[in-house]
Amino acid sequence: EMSRCKNGEKGVFCNMKNWKRILAAALASAAVLSLSGCKDTTKDATVFVKGELDCTYLGTYDKEYLDVVADMTEADAKEKYDYNVEAEASIMLGYLDINTTDETVVERAEKLVSDIYSHAKYTVANAEKLKSGDLAVEVTVSPIELLPLLTDEFVQDTWYNILAQNGVETQDQLDALSDDAYDALEVEYANIVLGELEGLMSQLSYGEDQIIMLQMKKDDDGYYSLVESGMQKLDEVMIDYSGSYTAD
Repeated sequence: EMSRCKNGEKGVFCNMKNWKRILAAALASAAVLSLSGCKDTTKDATVFVKGELDCTYLGTYDKEYLDVVADMTEADAKEKYDYNVEAEASIMLGYLDINTTDETVVERAEKLVSDIYSHAKYTVANAEKLKSGDLAVEVTVSPIELLPLLTDEFVQDTWYNILAQNGVETQDQLDALSDDAYDALEVEYANIVLGELEGLMSQLSYGEDQIIMLQMKKDDDGYYSLVESGMQKLDEVMIDYSGSYTAD
């Protein structure tokens, strides 16, 4: 049986779980935005968290959100959304074992992620102040169920059909391909798989609701910032890649 990758090697994006963890951590770091200490911190914390999620996943933001975040501009908010879409597209390509940096493929993946994110569903409860002085905000996320609709059989058959159509029948023949010839096969594979997902969008559903507790810690200057681990967990739950949260 032939390897999925040339020379039996794993491609840049093959290890989805590690990429998910690394990129989610980076996204969480980008989301650590200070909330200035003021009279009604719990109300502002709720506005902040709701605004963070709307900005990150829906690409929307309002004046109320921008006002409670220190030094936040509309350009910053747009950059946050664009960065998250680009990172999620990399994660998705990795999960799908698509090993090409072809610009048209990347742009198509980013458009698909943006479409998926437009279906993000979550509710943000009112923030509570803890005895420690920190703030806690409970978020209920409905995991997006799309990727589990793409079967292993479809993905595998797509790759082997492409190889067969291009006269590649053995691992030696696959290994002997030039980099350009191999990348052309990857681009063909990517477009078929992404096209299949685009066609499945009408069947998108939601898994079992997941409750994520976000904590905001207060620093010595009276500013609050999100704890990274909570945002990382929330980001991992938003799109259910493996069907972990599929409702029975």
